Amino acid sequence: MYSDTVSREELAEIVRTLPVHVWNSPSAAEVYGRTLNIVCRTRRSSTAGVWVCPLDEDDGGPAARRAYRLLPYVSPWTDPALHPVDRHRTVVSMAAAVMERVYSIDLPMDPRFSEVAALAELGAEVRCRHTRLLALDGAKEPRQSYVPTARNHIRAAARRHSVAGVPPEDFDFSRAIVGQSDAAVAERRRAGLRLSRDHPCLCLAALDQGGVCRGQVFVLECDDAAVLMHSWFDREGARGVPSLLVDAAVEAAVRDPGISTFDFEGSVIPSIDHFMTGFGARACAYPHLRWRRAGGRPDVAEEFG
Repeated sequence: MYSDTVSREELAEIVRTLPVHVWNSPSAAEVYGRTLNIVCRTRRSSTAGVWVCPLDEDDGGPAARRAYRLLPYVSPWTDPALHPVDRHRTVVSMAAAVMERVYSIDLPMDPRFSEVAALAELGAEVRCRHTRLLALDGAKEPRQSYVPTARNHIRAAARRHSVAGVPPEDFDFSRAIVGQSDAAVAERRRAGLRLSRDHPCLCLAALDQGGVCRGQVFVLECDDAAVLMHSWFDREGARGVPSLLVDAAVEAAVRDPGISTFDFEGSVIPSIDHFMTGFGARACAYPHLRWRRAGGRPDVAEEFG
C-alpha cells in the first residue's frame, strides 16, 4: 500500500466511479476549501482508500481538523472488497501520510468506521463519541419505536401546523446555528447550499395556520443514511413542532429505498440527547481521532488544495 496527496481535480477523477462517502467527495473538498486529499493505492495501482481531510492552523502548524462543522464525519473510505488485513494496512498508510504532513489531527470518524486498531498502531488517541441512529430497514414501522409522549406531541402539533418541503435556499441557518460567530453561520450556510447541488438534501418547514414558519429541519443524505444536520423551532406557541418535523423527516427517509438509517448525529447536551431517545434512536459509538506531533513542524506540501 502506498498513500500520497492528489489535487482536487485528480480526486474528482479518481472517485468518479467509487462509492465514497459524501465527506470524501470533491464537493467536500470544495466546501472545506483547504484540504489534504489522500489516496492509497495497491501495488497494482488500484485505489484502496480515499481520505479528504480539512486543514486548519494549529499553534504549532497545519492541523487536520474542521474549522467549522460542515459535514457530520471525516472518516476515511476504504474499498469494501478489501480483505480485513488490507483494509487495516490501507488505513495505517493513509493515517501515516496525514501525520507526515500536519502538526495535529482532530477529526470525527463515522459510526461504521471500524479500523480503530490502525489508528492506535500509529500512536493516535481515539476517544469515544456517540450519535443516535434509528433503523428504518426492518419490519417494524418507525413510529412504533416512539415513546407515547413523542406521539402525543406529534398529534398536537399536527392539528395546528402543516409540514411542507422548502428549497435549501429558504432554510434559516441563522436560527439553526446558535452561539457561533457570523462567519461560522455563513460558512455552514454556504456548505449546505453547495452540498445540496450534488447530494440529496431534504428541507422541511412547519407552518402554523397563519402560514408563519415555526421550525425547520435540514437533512443530508450520506450513503444509506439520512443525517439530521440542522434544525430550529420557535419556542413560543410551537409545542410539539420539533417532534412533528423529525417525524416528517423520518417518514420521508422511509419512503426513500436507498435509506436504511436515520442519523440524529447525537448531542452532548443531555436534554437534546434525551429528546432523540424518544424516537427510539439508539446510541451508537464512533471514534474521534486525536493526535499531536511530538515536536517540530512538518514539511507541508504545496499541492494541498
